Amino acid sequence: MSFLKSSITFFFIFTLNIPSLAHGPSRLKVSESIEINASADAVWKIVSDFKNFNWNGDIDKTNIDETGSERIIKFKSGETIKQKLEKVDETKMMINWRIIETDNKILPVNSYSAKVFVKSEKEKTKILYKSGFYRGFMGNDPPPELNDENSKKKVKNFITNNLKGLKEIIENN
Repeated sequence: MSFLKSSITFFFIFTLNIPSLAHGPSRLKVSESIEINASADAVWKIVSDFKNFNWNGDIDKTNIDETGSERIIKFKSGETIKQKLEKVDETKMMINWRIIETDNKILPVNSYSAKVFVKSEKEKTKILYKSGFYRGFMGNDPPPELNDENSKKKVKNFITNNLKGLKEIIENN
């Protein structure tokens, strides 16, 4: 009986001290905000219009499906992203979408979702753009273009360009 006890004890001590090799990538987050000199209603009118996503100067055109719940964003460089509308909350002034397909050259991500909030702040409006995603390569040891750092950098650049474009569109009209 003591041999059995010592074997079981050895097994548990040995297996509990081995680091897990099955750990995959962690979920990454990027949040950016911007203030716009316009009313929240004017900003919300543009932000909530899923069909017309022309905020980013790198975007050539946007095609919407017949139901209006999916869009394909084509960049001037030729890459595309396909997004699906998840939710529009008029009361909270929040819109949520996720990426269904992406060209990893433009956005190296997996399971990407974004929420954009429009908040009134006196005579100005604050836009909060939050995203969560996994890097472009889901296995261990990703190539540099699909690692955490590059994925976050590309998402941050995309979001920043979206917000700057939105501000320019609203404040220059």
